[in-house]
Amino acid sequence: MSTTDQARPIGRAAATTAAAAVLTATALALSGCGAATVHERSQPTMTLDQAKKQIDGYRSDILANLPVKPATDRTDPAPYSDSECDANDIGPHGREQTERSAVFADLPLPDRTKAADAFRAYLTGRGFQVVPEPPDAHIGWVRMKNPKDDFLAVLDGATDAGRTFQLKVSSPCVWPNGTPPA
Repeated sequence: MSTTDQARPIGRAAATTAAAAVLTATALALSGCGAATVHERSQPTMTLDQAKKQIDGYRSDILANLPVKPATDRTDPAPYSDSECDANDIGPHGREQTERSAVFADLPLPDRTKAADAFRAYLTGRGFQVVPEPPDAHIGWVRMKNPKDDFLAVLDGATDAGRTFQLKVSSPCVWPNGTPPA
């Protein structure tokens, strides 16, 4: 891009689109893990163990409905990745989020596209909704969220054969034992 292109003012439609993307990203960050207020985030949740069981259920169902199979063995899946919910969250601290993935062998782009189409169709049929990404976000993700329980399923590398192709299923923020500390 030339320096004149960088200095050129953007049109009203582009400015409106950019502003809407920033507002959406801000709202998602502030509503971390599906709860909009600190009071809502202070309520009891499912336990971390229950969240892991839910992840495994979603993961198994999704894998069974994809036209490609993971390179990882289903009997020995990837470990859970647990993290505290404080990076983009305004509290309270102590809640955790977990995820588990499945990695697929190197697949050509047409196979990835078929898998992404099957992923969207299967999860849409189960009530999941596409999570839009801001314009400058990671390219190649297909993100679907269940509005009833805030679990997120992501197919990464769906449009980029240069990336690792993988499924990630993650939980909303939960209290490890289901209840906030006293």
